[in-house]
Amino acid sequence: MTTRLRAVHRGVRDERAFVACLVGTWLLTAATHYYIIAPASVLSTVATDLRVTPARAVWLVSAVPASWAVTNFALGVWIDRLGDYTMIAIGTGIVVIAGGWSWWAGHEGAFWSLLTARLVAGVAVGVIWTASTNLVGGAVSDANRGTAIGVFITSAPAGFAMGQLSGPLVAARFGWHANFLAMILGPVVAFALLTAGVRGLTVEPTTNTASMRANFAAILRRPVVWYGCAMAFAAYSCYLFLNSWLPSYLAREFALSAALSGLLTAVFPAMGVLSRAGGGAISDRLLNRRRLPVLRVAFLVSLPLVVLIALTDVLAVIVAALVVAGFVVQLTFGVVYSYVQEVVEPQITGTALSFLTTAGISGAFTAPLVAGALIEITETYLLAFAYAAALTGLGLLVSWFAPESRGPSES
Repeated sequence: MTTRLRAVHRGVRDERAFVACLVGTWLLTAATHYYIIAPASVLSTVATDLRVTPARAVWLVSAVPASWAVTNFALGVWIDRLGDYTMIAIGTGIVVIAGGWSWWAGHEGAFWSLLTARLVAGVAVGVIWTASTNLVGGAVSDANRGTAIGVFITSAPAGFAMGQLSGPLVAARFGWHANFLAMILGPVVAFALLTAGVRGLTVEPTTNTASMRANFAAILRRPVVWYGCAMAFAAYSCYLFLNSWLPSYLAREFALSAALSGLLTAVFPAMGVLSRAGGGAISDRLLNRRRLPVLRVAFLVSLPLVVLIALTDVLAVIVAALVVAGFVVQLTFGVVYSYVQEVVEPQITGTALSFLTTAGISGAFTAPLVAGALIEITETYLLAFAYAAALTGLGLLVSWFAPESRGPSES
């Protein structure tokens, strides 16, 4: 029999322990997201140094979400069996090794070795993200879950913003491959803090000895899981498309330097620090734990903004649109995890969240590659933006017909 320790839903015995746990997982996932996006801000330089085209170089950005998407749905079962903390520990060890490997491969100009290192890292990054989300969401009461998860997942845009902002600066001073060292230093410090926090949590054992097939069957019987996956795919597709290609778009269309285009692009993920936490808090506090109103508004506002960014030639308008789009696109992220987690039994939440994450990261993986192919074929960005707009429209359509996970009467 395998047993997993899960934080008690009635609350956390020691609030300071929970804060340490939250900060540790936040820093850990921020460091991994810095690693994910770092090549995007200096993609032209990376392509030149590695002697590949930008369309091939963008695979270095997509490699991490690619292996994350392919493996995460299966690893969710092991999160439920071995426990969140154990799986985070394993993932942290792997990302530290992958960070050093990536630095060496980049320094040596070895494209295929670097690509392999980032594929390996993606498996561990996915485990860390899913297990951390499950740990944080399980350590608070139902009434506060949306808020807690929303605060935790602000780590992703913070890491992305730092990658877009400091990536060109680090590259100019130490070389673009030096950005990969964030996967060595950050996780070690963050995991130590997480360990201290987890030891102070009040926990109770939960047991899951069911097969992978049984776990999947249990979650796939829930319509909310399917709707949540579709919305996550649409939202993450739009998010990663803009994060990956905006620096190159701004540099090409407006003749901006890599540092300036990275700075402007960083505005987009940075807004998530506000909106990801805000979406969960609004849903918990103002909407009595109803999730769909937030999701619908997010897609409804995002769609015209993507079109506006594609069509305007006024840089100030693009920056303003990025501020608003960065806020509303990421409103979905804090809410969609709660939307799915709260409809399944506690012993299979890891499996449910891994399935949801697989759908979302599949969008994150495919969007930059599809956009890159469209840009290479047409030699313009118009069709790439049309693809992002179509997926955002899909998210809006799904959110309109999706059932609510929980209503006020269930609070």
